[in-house]
Amino acid sequence: MKTKFILILSFLFLILISCSEKENEECIDNSIALITSVNAPSVGVVNEIINIEVKFQVRNGCGKFGRFIETGNINVKTIEVEAEYIGCFCTHDLPTRHVNYEFIPTSVGNYELIFKSSETNSIVINISIN
Repeated sequence: MKTKFILILSFLFLILISCSEKENEECIDNSIALITSVNAPSVGVVNEIINIEVKFQVRNGCGKFGRFIETGNINVKTIEVEAEYIGCFCTHDLPTRHVNYEFIPTSVGNYELIFKSSETNSIVINISIN
């Protein structure tokens, strides 16, 4: 009888420990999100911030903006959004998030900003700087 009691108590203790470890587990993931729309002015001024509204879709309710990934040179930039997913239990919807991209042109001229909307498509924004 005493042995049974010890076994049952040990089993319950192991269950409690395993549950608490799962609760402390952090579920974090980063991936590229698809940009659905971009709202930007067509003109700007040198060394002044140009605010560009970027909308992107995440794959579940835990998704939020992580960072912008920029490639290219000064006058032509390709921009992607990296979404961050924090949480083990997320809603299964596909929400659209909004973020502000701040572009600061450093010289007069024409700039082309290419926002990745899929593997093969992009939203191209042309801005003329005076």
